[in-house]
This record gives sequence, C-alpha cells and structure tokens, in this order.
Amino acid sequence: MSEQTFDCYFCGGKVSAKQVNVMRHWKGHYILIENVPAHVCTQCGEQYYNATVAEAMDRIMRASEDTLSVKREICIPVVDMPTAYPPHLRTGIAMRDKPSD
Repeated sequence: MSEQTFDCYFCGGKVSAKQVNVMRHWKGHYILIENVPAHVCTQCGEQYYNATVAEAMDRIMRASEDTLSVKREICIPVVDMPTAYPPHLRTGIAMRDKPSD
C-alpha cells in the first residue's frame, strides 16, 4: 500500500495507511477478513480501500466455503437492541429531567 496521505472525505481528518480487520455480510453469513490494507481516518475512523483490495475482498465474499482457507471460526453474540436499552434511548432522543435553559 502506498504511503500517500489525503484528507477524509467525511470529516476532513488526516488519513493514514494501516492494516485493519473487515467484517462483511454475504448471503446470510458474516465473514471477518483480517489484515486488510486500508487508509483510515485518524479522526472519525472511516476506512478507504484501493481498487485491488476492494476486488480481493469481493472475491473472498463470493468464494464458496470449500475454496476459502478459513483460518478459524469465532462465535458472535447477537443482542436485540430493545433488550439492551430503554425505549427513550432506542429512538436517539435524549431525555432530560427538566428542560435546559
């Protein structure tokens, strides 16, 4: 990956080259791709991939499980949002005891 630097399209923060882990969903399954070369915003965390890397991740997603060299499998807990947060936090509305002046 080249060491070119640029500003984040979303927040204007500085973007630098890193290795990241990418979680993708494909046909009802998730796959974690480790050590993906990316450019990552140091401010908001937005990730950018060059065309070669993006195409490689697409090929991984389209490959059958038989052709993938699966490194390991992990178990991911699934939690329904309504059970984790009270109703006023689910909608994104902040509740206050009294209005602020």
